[in-house]
Amino acid sequence: MTMTSPSESLVAGRRSSAAGQNSVLVIGAGLAGLTAGWQALAQGKRVRVVAEGWGALYWHAGCVDVLGYYPLESREPVASPAEAVQRLTADNPRHPYALAGLESLDDALGAFQALCGEYGYPLHGSLERNWLLPSAVGTFRPTCLAPETMIAGDLSHNAPMLIVGFRQLGDFYANVVADNLAHQGIPAQAVTLDLPTLRARNFITPVILSDMMDRADFRAEVVEAVRPHLGQAERIGFPAVLGMEEPLPAKQDLEAKLGRPVFEIAGLPPSVPGIRLFRILRDRIEQSGGYVYDGMRAVAATHENGRVTAVYTEAAARQRRHRYDQFVLATGGILGGGIRANHKGEVCEAVFDLPVTAPASRLEWFKRDFLDREGHPIYRAGLTVNEHFLPVDRNRRPLYDNLFAAGTTLAHCEVIRERSFDGVALVTGYAVGKVVGD
Repeated sequence: MTMTSPSESLVAGRRSSAAGQNSVLVIGAGLAGLTAGWQALAQGKRVRVVAEGWGALYWHAGCVDVLGYYPLESREPVASPAEAVQRLTADNPRHPYALAGLESLDDALGAFQALCGEYGYPLHGSLERNWLLPSAVGTFRPTCLAPETMIAGDLSHNAPMLIVGFRQLGDFYANVVADNLAHQGIPAQAVTLDLPTLRARNFITPVILSDMMDRADFRAEVVEAVRPHLGQAERIGFPAVLGMEEPLPAKQDLEAKLGRPVFEIAGLPPSVPGIRLFRILRDRIEQSGGYVYDGMRAVAATHENGRVTAVYTEAAARQRRHRYDQFVLATGGILGGGIRANHKGEVCEAVFDLPVTAPASRLEWFKRDFLDREGHPIYRAGLTVNEHFLPVDRNRRPLYDNLFAAGTTLAHCEVIRERSFDGVALVTGYAVGKVVGD
């Protein structure tokens, strides 16, 4: 296999950052990359995280989905992730959960809960049972860990609810959520608020609205508008905008004034709950002496004697060289840009040109039906790794002894159909962070 390497004449003219021994460069700032960086720092490593953008946390629900459906053809959500993961790993011993182990998964969840708790943003749940939370279209969404701002919406019981929307927030339709929940046996009504403070705007984003929800005066305006519509509702659901900086105090203030439990419903991106988790991880990395940079797309690498020697990222005028002791690849799969496919049917890893496990022909990439229950095979494309998360060749031999891979760039899992995206990212990032720290 040939790795992309800049010519020697260009290398001399490129800016270089060298961290020396005991250092780790993490490529990717999603949940896997940030977790790997966090854990490597906890083991005493010097860490830099570089990424093109801020990763999937900005787009996901801000929960940790460990395993939502198994077997994959099942229409019933998983009740106990622990039990289902054991069956999954027995059936698929190359799955990332099998490589990491159930104990490591439990440890990763516990460590992440402890971290979020330190920041005053507790995540509730365990491997023993999934929450069933309402989605932005009123379906049941199984998840393992959920922030305290969401758990009052658990659909395991059918207490009546009022779903609140905002006219200027065009990506959340309270009536759709309420109607679909009512059809599934959860009594629900809806109201869409047209607040005086928002009337000057035709459109507002979740981030802007969450910043406004941090203000007591705006919450008071919301309370006055909601109160006449409470009726028989025993709990109140809002889009996931209950404050960016102080979501728990905002939730508690609304509950005290409305006299009912309040919960958030995750919607379309950008995800405010996901951004909260991103900021917690980034802040912990930076407080521990690490660095997190965006706008630095990794484009090439060099190697020598079975070790990666440097990674190159794009900069304004020239590429920047990063020379580190160990490297973690967490750039995501085909949806995250870490794996690329072209019109010739070639599927490749974007930075190191590592071999990718993927369908042999592009005719096998997609099913005819867009919503086929078996999913699209191209989304299973990824890197095959060994038990230490070192990418391997077809003979199961590590390609480089200082390059590790984590997250949804890994093969042998179907994170979309399994509803395991966050769990795979978290546990593999956690495991790799421990490995590079040894």
